[in-house]
Amino acid sequence: MPYARIDRALLDGNPAEGVAILEKAQGVYGSRSEALYLMDKGMIQHLAGHYTDSIQSLSKAEALTEELYTSRIRSEIEAFLTSDNALPYDGEEFEKVLLNVLMAVNYAQLGLWDDALVEARKVDHKLTMLSDRNQKRMTYSKDALARYLSGVLYEAAGDLSNAFVAYRLAFDAFEQYRKSYGTSTPDLLRQDLLRVSEALGLAQEHEEYKLAFQGVTWQSESAAQGTGEIIFITYAGRAPVKRDIFVDIPFSADALSLVLAAKRYDRRDSGDQRAAESILYGLNGRIVRLAMPQFVPRRSRIAYTEAVVAGGEPRYTSRSVVMEDITAIAVKDLEERLLRTMVKAVARAAWKYAMAEAVRVGVRGSFKEQDAGMVAGAIAGAVAHFIAVETEKADTRSWATLPDRIYVGRLRVPPGTYDVELRHVGTFGGVVETQVMRGVTITERGKRFVSTRVLQ
Repeated sequence: MPYARIDRALLDGNPAEGVAILEKAQGVYGSRSEALYLMDKGMIQHLAGHYTDSIQSLSKAEALTEELYTSRIRSEIEAFLTSDNALPYDGEEFEKVLLNVLMAVNYAQLGLWDDALVEARKVDHKLTMLSDRNQKRMTYSKDALARYLSGVLYEAAGDLSNAFVAYRLAFDAFEQYRKSYGTSTPDLLRQDLLRVSEALGLAQEHEEYKLAFQGVTWQSESAAQGTGEIIFITYAGRAPVKRDIFVDIPFSADALSLVLAAKRYDRRDSGDQRAAESILYGLNGRIVRLAMPQFVPRRSRIAYTEAVVAGGEPRYTSRSVVMEDITAIAVKDLEERLLRTMVKAVARAAWKYAMAEAVRVGVRGSFKEQDAGMVAGAIAGAVAHFIAVETEKADTRSWATLPDRIYVGRLRVPPGTYDVELRHVGTFGGVVETQVMRGVTITERGKRFVSTRVLQ
């Protein structure tokens, strides 16, 4: 995959080049990863500011993932006989939700609020279906970022009632995030709940929030009259990537010695090493290989983004907060599927082993001369066992152009046109990177989305 070259284009501040690189590499994805190609393309187009193109790519990806979900039976059989890479990639559950989140942000960037709200409602439907389908077997059934952005979008449309509902759902999601992913409920959300509940005249709920959120400072809706708002989003770092974990299971003392010797001889996880092992294991004929995927985190150094608008005096500033820890969600989600993945891998490996043994016995029995049959059977069995081991690979596909974390911040300013300086602050303090968004126009009571990507 061309991810290293795309990262270089992003580091050079040229996401449009990243789009071109991705388009030239479409063939690398293959027919079974078409949805993944569209996901990656939509993300890079979004970063390049090609919002309409991004919507088209992400919409196609969404349609394809939905189609694939309902037509997997034939592919499942092929995957059982070979590996999960034979399955068309239809995305992780959180990736399917993020498709709509990104499309909603794209529409917001274009000022198409009604279309953005359509995506927010799709998210609501997806999360409801996911919760019903999982029946609490999986942690990921709520999405705080999606719910929070829905609240912002409803506010932009002047619908405070639905905005309040969305913020409450975001608060519930953060309770789950805190327990499962270690992501705390941000004060930004508490401020919104206090502000909107007061604006709607929900006296009881407002008092309950004041009691629960003691020490949280907030600004009332009436105090914000005559201002507009900048919603700034930071895509920080890189999403985790999947890698293979191989487990080699011997069925004899000689096979055990071979496995131990192979691991001791070369501990590097390389394709050449695995190919050599496959040959040796095939010759031995008493070793089964299991392959399972594991997410490898690529954590960002960014702690938050500070937005600074200097329109003379006063100077307006605000900090963003973590709204989505994609790495934590991805790792947890895959861990919860580990047992099912392992059972499937064991069944597949056992079937391959049985077929390889059947080939050995069948070829041996087809010869009238016993010695010739033994030799031919041994050779055929070795080849069959080699194929069984070599074809065992985990599905390591994932939406790798996503960030590690997504931060969201809000900054109220008087109407006008501003240069917005975004200072990305590291976990140990100090500004890691600075980006300037020029000519950002804010209208009274209007909302303007700006988004940036930082790979640090």
